[in-house]
Amino acid sequence: MNMREKILATATNLFESRGIQASGVDTIIAEAGIAKATLYKHYPSKNLLITAYLRDKSDRFYEWLNSRLISKKANSLDILIALCELVEQWIMTPEFHGLPFHIASVEFPDPAHPINQYSAVLAVELQGYLSKIAATAGAKDPDALGQQLTILFEGAALVERLSPGLGAAKRAKNAALTLIRASI
Repeated sequence: MNMREKILATATNLFESRGIQASGVDTIIAEAGIAKATLYKHYPSKNLLITAYLRDKSDRFYEWLNSRLISKKANSLDILIALCELVEQWIMTPEFHGLPFHIASVEFPDPAHPINQYSAVLAVELQGYLSKIAATAGAKDPDALGQQLTILFEGAALVERLSPGLGAAKRAKNAALTLIRASI
């Protein structure tokens, strides 16, 4: 693991265990066992470190999904069914801490703040990702289905984070499957 990865891994652990705002630069430096100059060499500001964290979490999620969806027929209902099952599985893992861009937007509520703005970009990216899968599966209106799936999955993620074990992920999956069947 190179220094940049070490800093990001340390920040990720702190952001997820303590919160983004509660994890100051000095805490990150101390936990990583590095000098302040080293942190700023790799991440010139905390906002850039937070952005890197959010990007990394999103990229890892898409890589995880894509690696499991690759064997599904893109132009069939199978890929959307698999997507729903995978999202439920992901939300229900013990490592799930909520959607990082949701958490960041709550911690940085000012719409003019760069972290809030980047969180909005990631939310649009998720919807675009889901719309693209809906399009390749043959949905009549892939953008509408992508938005509906986004609403269901983001809602389930929030409910499960706040009240684990209530079955929101399973209910969202079942609602998504109903929408999908009506949309193909």
